[in-house]
Amino acid sequence: MEYQAVIMAAGRGSRMTDLTHDRPKCLLPICNRPMIWFSFKMLENAGFEDVIVIIHEQFRNEVAVIPSKYGLNIKLDLSCLPKNEDFGTADSLRLIKDKIKTDVLVISCDLVCDIPLHNLFDLHRTHQSSVTALFSQTSPDVISTAVPGPKTKFKQERDLVGLDLQTPRLVFLVSEADLTSENEEELSIRKSVMKHFPQINVQGNLLDAHLYVIKKWVCDYIAENRSFTMLKGEVLPHLVRKQFIKAPMKKNEIELPNADVSVVSLNTTNRDICSFLVNVEEEERIRNYSVWNDHRGDLRGPYQDHNIRCFAYVAKEGFCLRANSLSNYCELNRQVIKRWSTMFPDEEITLPVSKAQVGTDCLIGETTQLSDKCSIKHSIIGQCCNIGEKVRITNCIIMDNVTIMKETILQGSILMDNSVVEKSCDLKDCIVGHTVHSNCKSTNEVLVDADRLLEI
Repeated sequence: MEYQAVIMAAGRGSRMTDLTHDRPKCLLPICNRPMIWFSFKMLENAGFEDVIVIIHEQFRNEVAVIPSKYGLNIKLDLSCLPKNEDFGTADSLRLIKDKIKTDVLVISCDLVCDIPLHNLFDLHRTHQSSVTALFSQTSPDVISTAVPGPKTKFKQERDLVGLDLQTPRLVFLVSEADLTSENEEELSIRKSVMKHFPQINVQGNLLDAHLYVIKKWVCDYIAENRSFTMLKGEVLPHLVRKQFIKAPMKKNEIELPNADVSVVSLNTTNRDICSFLVNVEEEERIRNYSVWNDHRGDLRGPYQDHNIRCFAYVAKEGFCLRANSLSNYCELNRQVIKRWSTMFPDEEITLPVSKAQVGTDCLIGETTQLSDKCSIKHSIIGQCCNIGEKVRITNCIIMDNVTIMKETILQGSILMDNSVVEKSCDLKDCIVGHTVHSNCKSTNEVLVDADRLLEI
């Protein structure tokens, strides 16, 4: 077993609380499949037979049945967090430290991606990378997508990613949110970075897929340094910076500053990151017998003589998007159904037999009842729904067990499980979570029970 797979599925969906008040984000439906199903499917396609899933205890049983329910040949090792505990991704990795035996592939459960994982593994393996991150250039633009609910100004996250022009080395990484208002128009790069990498391509349009291949020693380093909470915001930038530290002196080169000082007294309680490195001398010996170098223009050895190395695989083709916001969640449903036959050729979709007008880019649950005179365009409808006569549905996501009565018009809305929309309603860009009474007209509203609002 060269790699272990870990799925981070304990996120609460803090940017989409109208949908996640009663369920975890990983179980929100995308094209009538639980969100985490897409991570399972990606791993199965890549040849993984088992995966460690980090989930909250109360949702353990719902996640455990997904592989058998959808015919996936992958075994789940569920590591559960306490019910009311919030763990960051680094905290979660620390929780399973005893289960990690090899390099790990860490995936966020909200990622939908058809980029072949072997490309990432090849890059990681070839350069013995400390961490290899997946970035994408091909993500659809969702900034202008209409979002159900109250109108808010949502600013899409943006990272400034610096890549060496000669190699795929990740040499600079900063979130746009970390730049202060005073220097947001300027970007400072340290001299030590420019000394080793004089040509850096800084891009602000790459999507960090939150998919990382991480060396075993890095996992050990995270486990011992409890100050780390998040992989993306803390560990990855930290490792990128640590690439440029000076290599520690070898044992036979260490000089004691004072002969009367005990060797034991020179030890510190906090281990330096270089002390976690493994097989460094063996790698150096291999490189010394080779004339290969990953760069040109100086006399330094391969990888600039760095023992800590971060690489980025930038996918220029394929689909890659995260459901980390309400707008992205809506866009994922629209985009995935259009690409379903190419992304999942072995997963057939059959529409129920009906005389209703159903667009080609729609998905209807097999047990859903459609009246003959209804019209459905660019929409996803779940299982066990009942759609009445002369109902018009456009650009909507309708979950399971929903009833929509006759002569109702729905546009750009999300209807959660067990919702009821009575006759002659007109809803545009709304989120519905209870019964909407007859003749209701609403735009950009959240229509849920009062107790649900209190819970949020």
